[in-house]
Amino acid sequence: MKKRLIKFLTVILSVIIGAASLVGCNIVTDNTERDLNQVVATVNVNQKDEIYKKDLIMAYMNGGYMYVQYYGYDVATVYNMILNSLVDNRIMVQYIYNEFENDEAVAKNTDKAQYTPERYLSSDEITDAKYDTYKSINDLLDNYSEDNSDTEKQGALIFDVRTVPTDAKNAEKKLTKEEKNDYIAKGFDITSTEYKRAAFNKVITLLKDNGLLGSDYNGSIETTDYFNRLLKSNFESAIIEKYEYNIKKKTIDELDYATLAAAYTDKLDAQKAWSNSDFVSALSSASATSPILYSAFGTYGYVYNLLLGVNDYQSAKITELQHEREHEHLTEAEYATERKAILAGTVAKDLRASWILSGYDFDYDSKKFTGDYTFAKNADNSLPFQGEVKEIRAKTDDKTGIYSIGSVKTFGLAEFKDFVNGYVYNNESLTPAATDDNIYAAYTRADKPAEYDAKMNELLFAFSTDPGSLNTYKGYVIKPDNNEYVKTFGDAGEALLKEGGSSYKVVASDYGYHFMFFSEVWKEEDPNHPKYATLDKYLNSLGIIDGDKTVEEWEEYFAAQKENKETWEDFEEENNFLYFLANEWISVRFNDETARNRTNVTTEYRYGEHKDSTVIYKNRFADLIG
Repeated sequence: MKKRLIKFLTVILSVIIGAASLVGCNIVTDNTERDLNQVVATVNVNQKDEIYKKDLIMAYMNGGYMYVQYYGYDVATVYNMILNSLVDNRIMVQYIYNEFENDEAVAKNTDKAQYTPERYLSSDEITDAKYDTYKSINDLLDNYSEDNSDTEKQGALIFDVRTVPTDAKNAEKKLTKEEKNDYIAKGFDITSTEYKRAAFNKVITLLKDNGLLGSDYNGSIETTDYFNRLLKSNFESAIIEKYEYNIKKKTIDELDYATLAAAYTDKLDAQKAWSNSDFVSALSSASATSPILYSAFGTYGYVYNLLLGVNDYQSAKITELQHEREHEHLTEAEYATERKAILAGTVAKDLRASWILSGYDFDYDSKKFTGDYTFAKNADNSLPFQGEVKEIRAKTDDKTGIYSIGSVKTFGLAEFKDFVNGYVYNNESLTPAATDDNIYAAYTRADKPAEYDAKMNELLFAFSTDPGSLNTYKGYVIKPDNNEYVKTFGDAGEALLKEGGSSYKVVASDYGYHFMFFSEVWKEEDPNHPKYATLDKYLNSLGIIDGDKTVEEWEEYFAAQKENKETWEDFEEENNFLYFLANEWISVRFNDETARNRTNVTTEYRYGEHKDSTVIYKNRFADLIG
């Protein structure tokens, strides 16, 4: 899903017709509709535009109230904030019309009137705005439809809700212009079934009750005030986005790979100046966009922890053992031996059933999750669901698949170890490492298989019962002489940092068995020859592109990302470190320029030489602010 450029406002016209706040709300009656249709402000930079009292109220309902309930604002302040946002937005849109009209570089549809969005938008941009309008209203109609004819009963949701990857969303098909135009041409299905007719009637009643039906309504949704307000809002959002992108594109064009390489060096030099406490703190908060680049200290690192947790019976038996140990009826060695016997019954089970039942992206044929719900770039490395799935309704471009879950495979401890060896290491022979009563299995391996980190996350989300092991950067932080964790876990973590590669150990604790995998290690480095001395070395370590690339090849790669809006938005979706560096540099300059421009423009047309362009009628909404 492409990300929108930063908007000038958090409150824009489209919020007044958000479906979520309309559901079940009836703020307007026949007696008050005239009152709410009062004009509370006008803006006339190049044409008169009116803001109504009902705009304020519905914007308040769509989110303004949260400032009162959660942030301690008083109602009057919030209503004034909303009005100022709406006024400023109208000023900016009209100002942009002037800019576009006088800018020869902006193509114009000369058969359209001046200061209308259709004059300055391309045919693709017009199609997008119309499509968004029709899609939004169809979604509203769907929300009011009680038609369950295409949904078969899936059975009781007997599975616990499983954590999903951070910011995961179902993939949306990228429609072509032709497909969007076909969708628009179909209009709104309001008569094909009794459910469609009922939904239409409910929506029309809703719009009428809330003053959004309008005087031009003739029985079709396209003639409602609601439809026309939403279309206008989407057109003007496209105008703002186009204007912003023109500013942003100039900033992007100024940036080159050499500048990013210098920015990387600055970050590296800053980390060289860290104290030990700075470094440890950074380890805990590191992320893909804010990584560790240098260490001047001892052996620190990360390990992945896949916990196969104990069940209620095992937990109760271990509690009994703890009681005996506390009363000195058991030595530590005896305790470990008896706990090992209890843990022998530990099992693993795929925990992602709720993802399937919730309609998350899933390929029925391969039993694999797709899109944001898999970490593997290569589909061969995505982990299939380990259970039976029945397809009730196949996934299509416009409908999610519906499935039911049969049995889910249960792995015994030895069987799960073999499963891990097959999935992560392709059943190769691993070098055994020393074990003791607390270590069920241990192996050393010199390097990492393809997509190792992705496979680790696939395993964790499928099987780990430790919530803290999910959605981490690279796992748990391990420090020298670690005292933060239970002893078996801390000792195994330190040992893994020494072994490196893709070594792993299976260790026991009172919580269950921990499948612990080496992730990353940081040892004291030579400041003149750091691990990732240059940007290209660090980018090569990330595997953004297969195979190591030269500086020249990275220059070509970045130049290609800047080529046009579409490639830049695809680059943005990747959210890799190179994009982070670029966006950090661009954002400062872009945000400064747009904020300065916005302040100058709105100040001029509200308080400067052209202040007569804006008129606010405070008496018409005095009852709202007291």
